[in-house]
Amino acid sequence: MKAIHKFILPMKEESAIEMPYGAKIIKGENQEGFVAIWAIVDLDAPLVNREFRLYKTGQKFEIGDVNKLVFIGRADIHVGMDLGMHIFELLK
Repeated sequence: MKAIHKFILPMKEESAIEMPYGAKIIKGENQEGFVAIWAIVDLDAPLVNREFRLYKTGQKFEIGDVNKLVFIGRADIHVGMDLGMHIFELLK
């Protein structure tokens, strides 16, 4: 059985979260001050780690191969100042 689930990313430039294997990310944005992503998941699938990156507008990329980054969305976050965070998944 499949369902749409929400996942909250830590407010760090690099993070990994557990998601069901094969989860299809459909959206990423700000929700109530947090960076959230939504995915269609198989409720019976085993959990796997997936890696994500948050980049501020104007920030330099520290990754060599930007083709390994998949854009998910953008979140406007206030952490002492307003930040536009661009959400990417890092493919292995």
